[in-house]
Amino acid sequence: MNGSRGNGETREAILDATDRLLTTRGFRSVTMDDIAGEAGVSRRTVYMYFPSKEEVGLSSIDRVVAQTYAWLAALARGGGDPAEVLRSVLIERVLRRLDSVSAYRQSLDELFEAVRPGYMARRTAHMEREVALVAGVLAAGVACGRFEVEDAAATASTLVKATNAFLPYSLSVAELGERAKVEVEVRRMAALLLKSVVAPEPRRVAKRPTRAKPTRGKPAPARARTRGAK
Repeated sequence: MNGSRGNGETREAILDATDRLLTTRGFRSVTMDDIAGEAGVSRRTVYMYFPSKEEVGLSSIDRVVAQTYAWLAALARGGGDPAEVLRSVLIERVLRRLDSVSAYRQSLDELFEAVRPGYMARRTAHMEREVALVAGVLAAGVACGRFEVEDAAATASTLVKATNAFLPYSLSVAELGERAKVEVEVRRMAALLLKSVVAPEPRRVAKRPTRAKPTRGKPAPARARTRGAK
């Protein structure tokens, strides 16, 4: 192990090396020896952090998700108009993932296929965390009257599932290479979803002009007498 690195740095270096290898090779053809050589550590060191190549692949995906979640959490904490916060969260949860895997998009299908059994369980946990975050944004919007939803948790689950269609594992290699097109589509989807939760603005009713009321205690002015009246 490189003595100048801490445990966390060594682990990150191994994952960085794996990502670099995936830019030119499929996941199946990459070996633990390849990863060790690219990271500048021994094969034994790689196994100290990851019991298998599949675990390296899963951890690479986990890192992308964790970095994305940290960004989304910062957006949610930032305050401002809840509608704009929700829009940003729905869009960024897609674009952040796309940008993180763009360098090795050609081998992404192979990676997901190789780690699928372990990934599905982790994916559920990842989605639950993001659903909880979105539910918090919705609850804050309901509290200030910006959103109108009956069940924040259920609505959040629906919003997350709707945007899952644009996540990397749902796209083809060709679609992964069309980042601008995906962004347009996910922004359109976010706008449609936002309309379903934003509370309608109260209608303004025009005020009718009011007549001046006579002041109490003062007699009304007497009519002028007609000439000739007795």
